[in-house]
Amino acid sequence: MDYLSPRRLWAVETKQVRAGRDTILGYVERASPVDVLAEAIWNALDAEANNVETTVTIGALGAPEEIVVRDDGHGMPHHQAPDLFLTHGESWKRTSGFSPNINRPMHGHLGRGRFLAYGIAERVEWRSVSADGDALSETVIHGNRGAPNEFTFDGPWPSSGPTGTTVRMKARQTPRVASIADGEIHLPLTARLAASLLAMPKVTVTYRGQPLKPQAHITLENDLDLDLDAVPLHGKARPRLHIVEWSVDMRSKTIYLCDERGGVVTEHKVGRMPPAPIHWTAYLHWDGFRDPDLMSPADLRVPEMRHGELLAAAQRALADYLNRRLDEQKGSILAEWKAEGVYPYQGEPNNAAEEVEREIFDIVAVVASPAVGRDVKQKELSLRLLQEATRAEPSRTNRILNAVLDLSEDEQEILTDLLERTKLASIIRAAQTIADRSDFLHGLRELLYADETKTVFREVDQLHPMLVNEPWIFGDEWNLALSETGLTRVVRTLITRRGDVEFASTPVVLPSGRSGRVDMVFSRHLPESERTRHLVVELKRPMRLTMTEFGQINDYASAITAHPEVQGTPHDWDFWLVGTEINEAVRNLYSDPARPGLTTNNPRYRIWVMSWGQLLDHADRKVHAFRSALELVSTDQTSRDYLKRKHAEFIPQSTPDVENE
Repeated sequence: MDYLSPRRLWAVETKQVRAGRDTILGYVERASPVDVLAEAIWNALDAEANNVETTVTIGALGAPEEIVVRDDGHGMPHHQAPDLFLTHGESWKRTSGFSPNINRPMHGHLGRGRFLAYGIAERVEWRSVSADGDALSETVIHGNRGAPNEFTFDGPWPSSGPTGTTVRMKARQTPRVASIADGEIHLPLTARLAASLLAMPKVTVTYRGQPLKPQAHITLENDLDLDLDAVPLHGKARPRLHIVEWSVDMRSKTIYLCDERGGVVTEHKVGRMPPAPIHWTAYLHWDGFRDPDLMSPADLRVPEMRHGELLAAAQRALADYLNRRLDEQKGSILAEWKAEGVYPYQGEPNNAAEEVEREIFDIVAVVASPAVGRDVKQKELSLRLLQEATRAEPSRTNRILNAVLDLSEDEQEILTDLLERTKLASIIRAAQTIADRSDFLHGLRELLYADETKTVFREVDQLHPMLVNEPWIFGDEWNLALSETGLTRVVRTLITRRGDVEFASTPVVLPSGRSGRVDMVFSRHLPESERTRHLVVELKRPMRLTMTEFGQINDYASAITAHPEVQGTPHDWDFWLVGTEINEAVRNLYSDPARPGLTTNNPRYRIWVMSWGQLLDHADRKVHAFRSALELVSTDQTSRDYLKRKHAEFIPQSTPDVENE
């Protein structure tokens, strides 16, 4: 049966949580898939489960459709369900500390873990079987992301067992949730649960059929001495800092605060640590972290406010340890690379500059060694790219290093092939072009349509000069020929490119008798014929296009194409009128449903009237595939940064960033 389908139940009640929707979704939005899955598994362990299984149903398009977490714990009695689900920010686990039957350290303490499911799910069902005297009963709770502060309670009804809880989550279709379908989530999930799993060796937790076994990835463990002379311990036993080194990157270079039995209480993000070439996680064990008098809900979120001296002592000990490990491994790693012939330098440095460059490279490469690869070809490529990165700009090496070493074997093969055909700098410039274009489109759309800028964004001295430097927006096939120029010069310049041609001096005038000016003129010679196409663009600042503006572009078209020097020549003309909105009268001029925007199509010229939205959408479609392949995201901030960098003098003064400068 579909877990979301209606069912005839003994009793159905919908009740509200004592917290607002926005309050709940505020922290839910920050939860990663690893956060959500770890929380569901911790809840199962808190319910004294010995076996926890997570399965993921993948749809036809490769995206996750349903995530299910099953456990064999003691379940949730129906009469307790409302109290457990309708409180927010309070948890009975915080004061109890240990499970009721087997005295297992419990993870929960904030009273909001169940809500994290909405970080990856639109709808959630908790189906729980528990002991009810000598019998078993089943309870079902339904939740919906659209109303996260409401739950529907069904049951109880008799059950044949066994006890346990099954959580079914209908997956949200977002890029972040899609990562659940990747195999890469297995390791960070293992690292997140490692302290709990190491403290419970008889418990089995699986994710998509694979056991989460942190023991299998441990290469070295150490307990570090802490300098605690000035640290208040409040009568508790002396804390200990336990360091685990992993054979693979668990993406968990952090300090977990645990009770003495290994139960994780919260996480403390460490500051910058020495770059040792190892994968590590630190666990600070102390019973004070479980004491509600020493760890309030606020302390759990910002533990350094209450226990700053203890955490500082732990970070000092950790930094000393990482420095020792860096010194221990540096010599052996470099010797291995030289013996394999993959070290990119030969002989001794020729001068002081080369010596400094080599010293920087050695440190960077040794730190990166866990990700350099095992295959000789992989090592050679990675070290060569790192050499280029440190040589180009050492101050940015860390970001380049992360990107290079995150490549899979297949991606490294592709990069190797590309470097045989072009330069790394060319690849980088191509990616930068796509990023810049994406940011420009995002930023220009904001300038044209945002309430705070659309009324002050000027046509002549802001919009027009900005686009002179971004002619690709009209199509890469056009070469910008002229900008903001009189009609007479348009004709004289474009009719022929030959320098020995004498032009007539007859001016180009509008039907009204005035001379006119157009904003931008593009030209393109058609190689398959002797003809040349011209595109004349009339730009309008944020405004609605009416018959007045259409009459203007129509007069321009007539004046240019009726000029004696144009008639009978092999030139084709397109005229575009672009504004933010188009009124109904102009839209009624559209002549071809198959070609939106076309109003006039005669042997001499065509006129198109389009909105900025249409033009930007058209340009955006051209960069979309490349942007997706590069996994680029243009935000308000990246777009503003680009506009400030490239077009600062043309940005209206009312934009937020300009006002704040």
